[in-house]
Amino acid sequence: MTIYLEELSVGTEVVSERRVVTAEDIDAFCELSGDHNSLHTDDDHARAAGFGGRIAHGLLVLSISGGLVSDEDDWAIGAYLEESRRFVEPVLPGDEIYSVSRITEIRRSRSKSDRGIVTMTVETRNQREEVVLAGTDIVLVGARGIG
Repeated sequence: MTIYLEELSVGTEVVSERRVVTAEDIDAFCELSGDHNSLHTDDDHARAAGFGGRIAHGLLVLSISGGLVSDEDDWAIGAYLEESRRFVEPVLPGDEIYSVSRITEIRRSRSKSDRGIVTMTVETRNQREEVVLAGTDIVLVGARGIG
C-alpha cells in the first residue's frame, strides 16, 4: 500500500527488516569499490588495529541499510535527497543489521506542490542493539493533494 505525505507524521518510527553482513559481501564490495584496505581483507591486520577481525566498509553497511525495507516505508516516490552518517561502531562478518528511522520534520516542497520533504534521524543497529551508523536522511515523498 503506497503511503503519501499526508499520511506521515512527526515522531513516526520505521523499523527495517534485518540482514546479516557476510564475508562474501565484504569481498564483493572490495571488488566493486576497489577498496582493498587490509582492515577489510585481513583478519590479523584488523585484530592488530583493535578490531575483532576484518570489518565491513562503512559505505557497504550504509548501502545495505539503505536497501533494507519495511512495510511502513512504501512511500510515494521515496527518493533520497540527502543522507549523512557517522560511522560509530565496526560491523564484522556475521553481524546482523537493521535500521530505525524516526520522522523529525515534514514540509511541502516549495517548488513542487505535489510532493514534500521528510527529514528523519536514522540509526543502524546490530544484533546487540549497538548503534553502528547514525545520521539523517532527507527524502522526497509524493502528496495526494495540492497545497
